Amino acid sequence: MRINFTRNVQISRLAAMALVAFSFFQLPVGAQSSRQSNETTVTGATALVGLATGEMLRFTAFNPDKRESGRPNEPISMQLKLFDAHGDVIAESAQIEIPPGEFRSVDFNQDQLAGANLPGERNQVRTRALWGVRFGSRFLVTTSLEIVQRSTGSSHLWFLTVEALP
Repeated sequence: MRINFTRNVQISRLAAMALVAFSFFQLPVGAQSSRQSNETTVTGATALVGLATGEMLRFTAFNPDKRESGRPNEPISMQLKLFDAHGDVIAESAQIEIPPGEFRSVDFNQDQLAGANLPGERNQVRTRALWGVRFGSRFLVTTSLEIVQRSTGSSHLWFLTVEALP
């Protein structure tokens, strides 16, 4: 009986040490931070453009300091996706945060698009902005879409829109 008791004590000690050792490790969890949990994604307006070799599409957004109600604004996030004529995603930007009162831009070079055409041909592209907002009151986001000639830096096509979110 003494042998079994000694073995049980050793096993218990070993189990306790393993439990203590595992308690020092943190396993990753799938929970999101509270800041992102209340974020709503709003689909923005789309635009149709053609990009030729040597051109770049630049999408710029401005997050105003104040909402229409006059209250201070909060940061918003933006991601731009580009689609081909078949509706397939051919490029997407990283999700970027735009603080109140600031501009942010994303650029896409024509030759870096998935399925880019041969030199001298145009890629027909549809854009779609995805906005991440954390509040419910309406505010306006000013956006522009430019086609920039990379060799000279000049813009030759320009759209300006004001989107009401959410």
